[in-house]
Amino acid sequence: MADKEVSKLTDVPETLLIPLWSRAVETGRKDALITDRKAVETMSSIEYDFSKFKKSKFSQAGCCIRASLIDNEVKDFLKEHPDAVVVYLGAGLDARYERIGCPMLTHWYDLDLGEVIEMRRHFLEESERNTYISGSMFDYGWIEKVKQHGKPVLIVVEGVLMYFPRNEVKAFFDELCSRLGSATVIFDMLVYMLVGNSKYHDSLPKMGKKVEFLWSELNVKDMEQWNSKIHVEKEYYMSDYERGRYPLAARLMYKIPYFYKRMNQRVERLRIG
Repeated sequence: MADKEVSKLTDVPETLLIPLWSRAVETGRKDALITDRKAVETMSSIEYDFSKFKKSKFSQAGCCIRASLIDNEVKDFLKEHPDAVVVYLGAGLDARYERIGCPMLTHWYDLDLGEVIEMRRHFLEESERNTYISGSMFDYGWIEKVKQHGKPVLIVVEGVLMYFPRNEVKAFFDELCSRLGSATVIFDMLVYMLVGNSKYHDSLPKMGKKVEFLWSELNVKDMEQWNSKIHVEKEYYMSDYERGRYPLAARLMYKIPYFYKRMNQRVERLRIG
């Protein structure tokens, strides 16, 4: 049944298999950037040609650096706000709630499109504190559900925003600003020079489908001009955390300021309110 659900995935939803594979492969390494036993279990249960990604060493490490940085940001937020509500937009098959220890927060929502949530339920169980929302992140009913708790809100968006044009991303943040009194948002920022150039990505073209990267900001602070309620609090340049895992040519390239800024994927934390 799960394999049938995987075969239904097309375009952007299918890309969820890349970070799943990345975390599963990473878990078997002695120098693992992240450990995710659930990813190993899930991947082994899916009949899919994951071997086509085996040479994608750059994005494999990148997915794990990104996930680790976001995990740490989530844990830090929950230390400060143990009663928080977390909503993970575009959750895919990521067991982040389990991976960070099933925290005793107010509630954790995992949201994704219907076909993804249907597949997710084959591998990951909901619980009293962790439930799923089936739908688009642009259908903003989930915000009302989150607001009803009356608790601090953390929104996580990983591996999603780069597939939408700038005007849609801006509209999304405008909606957050208008509908939420306050919230913290953690998301990843695509390598700036990959916008419109997904053919140069080391794993995406191997899916055989045309999925394009549409958005990134060279200067994340420019987002503060979108809405007066947006405040950028923290930015991580992922090459600073690669621990010798990126190819040598890339590590040398990052020593040049021009490429450090334009060829780095980043993790961002911003505050709304």
